[in-house]
Formats: sequence, structure tokens, C-alpha cells
Amino acid sequence: PTIPTPSQLTTFSSLPLSSGDDSPPPAAVPDHHTKKDTYLLATIKSNLTITKPTLILTDSVSQDFALVFDPSSTVVSSQPCNPDAVADRFKQLGLKKGNTVIIKNARRTQKAAEREGGQGFVVLRSLGRLAEKESVAGSNGEGKKGEVEGEAEGGQLLGVVPSGIILTKWMMDILRQRDESLPGDREEKMCDGKFDGCVTPRGKEEEEGGPEGGLKRCQGCVEVWYCSKECQTRRWTAHKSECKAIKALRGIWPRPEGVE
Repeated sequence: PTIPTPSQLTTFSSLPLSSGDDSPPPAAVPDHHTKKDTYLLATIKSNLTITKPTLILTDSVSQDFALVFDPSSTVVSSQPCNPDAVADRFKQLGLKKGNTVIIKNARRTQKAAEREGGQGFVVLRSLGRLAEKESVAGSNGEGKKGEVEGEAEGGQLLGVVPSGIILTKWMMDILRQRDESLPGDREEKMCDGKFDGCVTPRGKEEEEGGPEGGLKRCQGCVEVWYCSKECQTRRWTAHKSECKAIKALRGIWPRPEGVE
């Protein structure tokens, strides 16, 4: 899988209606929204669980909408749905305020009573990749089955990024450009502190066999380089949020083989 291009990113109001809705699809939906995989990025605003696990999200154009997990058993086993148990489960999965969810091929659902004024909501039938990670960690394998069913019916939850939409999209752009480099291509590596008082005058990689053996990767995201411990320490406050976002994105779209 490759990181999607900007043309594949969509907004809530542009989503096609789900197949179970008898309303006509939105006339303004571009072809790439119906013929190619699309990706909805939205930041979590609040937990609004009452009868079903529900999150209120806002997309890249500040449109608020509800994300509903149906059936409730996709999130918690207790019936009827217990809001406190759902809140604990959401926290465990990283589905908390300020984080960004990425949903592949989402569909918009509208109930008959909402078609006059409401925009509808997004329904997920499973935890998607989050369930897949749990199954790898030792679940009974039901998560992966639910993921396939959920993707067919309303979209697939690819993951959660611990940052807002702006930083998430920025990191996606940087990583995608890096991933699109040809195997064997080698960009000149520069210290992440080169524009912030880098302690190395050149601010870039030493010649092979240099005294420090060249730049060193950040061991968190493995995508950023530093010339020294001093630069890494000074830049950590700025890089901390980027580091977490990169790690989450690489969990969804791993680094292609051959890309440094």
C-alpha cells in the first residue's frame, strides 16, 4: 500500500452515500471518489456515546459529523452499550480528543428523517486495522473477519494518528515524496537542526569514515537525522509530535523496500 495523493483525500460532505441508502448519490462527487480508493481524515472532537459507540469528528474543512460503530459489539462486548466502558475502550485504542482517524472508502449514511436538513453520519462495522493489530497480538481472529465485512459495507478504519489534521497531512506529503523516490536514490541527508542553530557548521552528513560516522537516525520515527545528541535534544520539543505522527503513519503505510 502507498500513501494516498492529495486528490484521494476527501471530506465528509463529498462522500458517496452508502449502498443501503436509497437517496441519490451527491451530484458533485468527482470520479476519483467513486472509482479510486479515497481517504477521509478527521480529528476527534468528543465522545458522544449514548446507545451506540459514537465519536464527533471534524474534517479538513471544519465540517463536524458523527462516526458511529454499529453494532456496539465492535467496540465493547457489554450489552446494552455502556458509555463508560466505551470511553475506556476508545482511550485504549487511541480514539481520543485531538487525534486524527483515517478511514478508507468511507460512505455517508442518512436516515429518512435527516435528509431534509442533516448531513448524515459515517457508520463503521468494525475496528478495521485496529482490530487486526489486536488479532496479531493474540485475539481469536474475529477482528480480521470484521474488517473485511466492515470495508464492504461502509469503510475501513486504517488507524489513528496522535496529531491534528494539518500535521498529519504534512507528514503524509513528506513521507509520500520520500517513498516515491526510485530504489537506490539517495537524497543528501541533513541534520533536522540545520535551520535551528545546528552545532555542526555544515549541518549535513559527514564524509564516509568521518569522526562521528555520519548522521544518526531518530530511533523513534527512523525518518529524521541528527548530527549530534545536542541537536537532537534541542529539537526534541519540536520533533516530538512529528515523531509520533510519523510512527503512526508508518504503521499504516510501511516504508517501501529500497527507500532510505
